[in-house]
Amino acid sequence: MSLSVRLDGVGKSYGVRDALNSISAGFPAGTISAVIGPNGGGKTTLLRIIACLEAPDRGRVTYSGNGGVVPAGLGLMRRMTCVSQRPLLFDTTLYENIAYGLKARKLSPGEIKARVDEAMEEGGLSGLARARAVTLSGGETQRAALVRAFALKPDLILLDEPTASLDPDGAALMEGLIRRINSEYGTTVVMTTHNLFQARRLAGRVFFLYGGELVEEANVGTFFEAPQKDLTRKFLTGEVVY
Repeated sequence: MSLSVRLDGVGKSYGVRDALNSISAGFPAGTISAVIGPNGGGKTTLLRIIACLEAPDRGRVTYSGNGGVVPAGLGLMRRMTCVSQRPLLFDTTLYENIAYGLKARKLSPGEIKARVDEAMEEGGLSGLARARAVTLSGGETQRAALVRAFALKPDLILLDEPTASLDPDGAALMEGLIRRINSEYGTTVVMTTHNLFQARRLAGRVFFLYGGELVEEANVGTFFEAPQKDLTRKFLTGEVVY
């Protein structure tokens, strides 16, 4: 069962700077949404607020699933996961890193092993099961973090530049994993990316943030082929550098 997310007038400030300014947007259950924009546009802050890692200063975030509103709390937190751009792994084996969240959810040993093995195979990491996490390369660490999230089979997954540290083969592998978790499990995916081609390949809907403002949102075809705002057109053609 996937989750939908609704933001109404969400704002966040750090000192005198508004990281987000009155953002209202909806992320429907079971869809893949891409949030794009230049550095400092508010993309990561948006993800962290949706993930309940930060509280908005203004506005409201509502989560819904199975026909009703899902209340805030541990139950909601366990239904979603967030993968940061610079993920941290525990100083133990890769297998134990991926199994950690499953153990916290008190799954049986057999179910834990099955999920970890499946996730590692899907992410091309089976040969590194007993490797210490601290010995992994940057790209392997990024893949491991996404694989760890995949093993949880969350209802909502939030990805901050999920392939930024990966080579083309690794990025293609991870894009396939994102598609699979969405299509097979109905997981709602909200991801930030600087890669416009990736947004076009993966997302059904695109959100453009600039200077903490939501400039434009549209389905992927309309967004790239017929953007409505001049700033969006300039961003897509490279006139606005990011």
